[in-house]
Amino acid sequence: MKIHSKENLYGEYVVPSDKSITSRAIVLGSIAKGKTYVVNPLMGSDVLTLISCMKKLGAKVKLKGRILEIKSIKNLDGKFFKLDCGNSGTTLRFLCGLVAGSNCEAVLTGDKALQQREMRGIKDPLQEMGATVSLNRGGRPPVHVTGAKLRPIDYLLKTASSQIKSSILLCALQSGVKADIHEEFPTRNHMEILLKEMGANIEKDSETGIITLFKSEIKGKRIFVCADFSVAMNFVALGLLCGHTVCRNVGINPTRTEVLKILKRMGAKIEIKNRRILCGEPIADIYAYKSKLIATHVTGDEALKITDDIPILAVLMGVAEGESIIGGLGEVQYKDADKIAIIARMLNDVGGKCKKFDGGLVINGVDRYEGGNVDAQGDSRIAMSAVIALSSSKNGGETEDDFSINADFPGFFECLRENSFVRLSACPPNDDSNFMHSFILSNLKLKNYTYSYLNVAESGIKKRYAEAKDFDGFTVSNPYNAEVARRITKFGHVAKIVRSVDCVVDGIGYSTIGQAVAYAIKNRGVDLVGKRVLVYGCGSSAKSVIVSLLEEKAVVTVYNRTSKTSNEFKRKILALFVKEKLTDDLVYDIVINATPLGGGYHAGVMPINKKIVENCHAVIELVSVPENTELVKTAKNAEITVVTGKEIAFFNAYLADCAFTETDPSLEQASQIYSEYIRSKYDKVKVD
Repeated sequence: MKIHSKENLYGEYVVPSDKSITSRAIVLGSIAKGKTYVVNPLMGSDVLTLISCMKKLGAKVKLKGRILEIKSIKNLDGKFFKLDCGNSGTTLRFLCGLVAGSNCEAVLTGDKALQQREMRGIKDPLQEMGATVSLNRGGRPPVHVTGAKLRPIDYLLKTASSQIKSSILLCALQSGVKADIHEEFPTRNHMEILLKEMGANIEKDSETGIITLFKSEIKGKRIFVCADFSVAMNFVALGLLCGHTVCRNVGINPTRTEVLKILKRMGAKIEIKNRRILCGEPIADIYAYKSKLIATHVTGDEALKITDDIPILAVLMGVAEGESIIGGLGEVQYKDADKIAIIARMLNDVGGKCKKFDGGLVINGVDRYEGGNVDAQGDSRIAMSAVIALSSSKNGGETEDDFSINADFPGFFECLRENSFVRLSACPPNDDSNFMHSFILSNLKLKNYTYSYLNVAESGIKKRYAEAKDFDGFTVSNPYNAEVARRITKFGHVAKIVRSVDCVVDGIGYSTIGQAVAYAIKNRGVDLVGKRVLVYGCGSSAKSVIVSLLEEKAVVTVYNRTSKTSNEFKRKILALFVKEKLTDDLVYDIVINATPLGGGYHAGVMPINKKIVENCHAVIELVSVPENTELVKTAKNAEITVVTGKEIAFFNAYLADCAFTETDPSLEQASQIYSEYIRSKYDKVKVD
């Protein structure tokens, strides 16, 4: 898939559900008394494989909308099963424990890749409890498990594997015996949390850390699955690299979030907000802001706690100042040692500087990735990290791992690309522009979106326009409105008249600046009907303003230094009046500056006769930077109503965002959102 470069990005993401919690909830629901409902499960390939196996064992599992309804297994006694675990090591390990704790027998196999993975770690504890477990040569699947009358276990888990721990707990629960587990390295505790939520008698000693499961019976219940922290880390990284991102309802279980501590010492700006508990799991919203990162060293002990996050951490280290090292990877249960080499190759393919050593990575930071083509060889987490690296790169690129990503985490590309909007501009939008659009999109109830920027001056309008067409919509800044219009065949009403666009959705160009001016004026309580309006300028923005104000039944006069342009436009708009010269005796109700005079290279210029300004009732300034132009200062000194360029920019953004979201715009809604926006800006300033 082609991945475009992103700059000055603001994104709010609904992250896919947590696979670890989903898998554990399905297994426990299949052996619990009564019905279990798993709300918001992740329906990826591994989970579908697990469901298929649970059905073979006798569970009834149905997906109804976003809820899995599970009726538990009735009887496993004396039965034999052959279970295909596909590529899911999680499924194989969980089912080994479940079968071992039941009076049944099973052969568990998988695809070619799974049959190459070493599984000795699952054999020892289950055999110590009294089950029979045999493996293929080299300790690999197929695994032949025979359950028996089991005995309690007091086990030291030397491997940092929550899956082996969960297998032991499932075996003990199913066979009705006590299990004490000592973890040499603490691992994620989702199984313990779910067991407790479903009524099991399980506890962890606060001093020794020993986990004890007593003989228990669990009951079905409604289990809500939060967003996956490891997937969310990709979008957090996108914010750290490109601008500002928000991920909602993410699980922040302390056994999963060690990487946040590492990023903090690298200088990452990350905030955790709206903390709460959901089915025993702590969740929150994670905010990330573009940060200048510095290199760090990750120890072996730390690496054990961030197995899933190593690829995305490596991507961030790739643009950190200095030399970063991730050590201890040889001791990590990282499925295959080749994963380290794949990460190194991925970083180098996107323009980074990474070397593999025995058990780790050395990463030297670059200013920015160049981009390129990446093959993560089917590893979904490395592939997702590559997508983030390419998104932050100068030129973007392509990844060949769409299938593995969508199979493992369906919805990832939707998170990244759904409701993706961009701005074509010669210079980056300031923070106000990003915040403005994000605020409006959130208030329009959009749950998943991205608003970013394409630098036209850097690559030219032809290339950037071609790239922009891959987005769901884009806005256009001066001076590219007319150039973009020439490349479009379908127009909205006003754009068709003025042949200029500032917003494009589904190939249709719109000119919204005129309606934005009308909204901004009426928001100040000024009725436009019959008002005498002077529009200074006759460029694309001015023409849009003229058309919109005439439709509001205002009496509009235009003045342009080149009268030929005004007179040519009058041939289209017969109701328009044209002034060849401005004199001090002219009186208008509203005066509008629709030229660049007063901003940019023309800062400090007063575009309109001071006397005309002082004689009117309201002044409208389209220049937004600086906010207090000479025109605005003059009007304020004369105590005249002023609508600034910042206000116009908000209503223009509102109308564009309505087009993006297929929302019918209304002045009432626009005014309400604007009032909330001003309050939020004030609160933001107070906090800062």
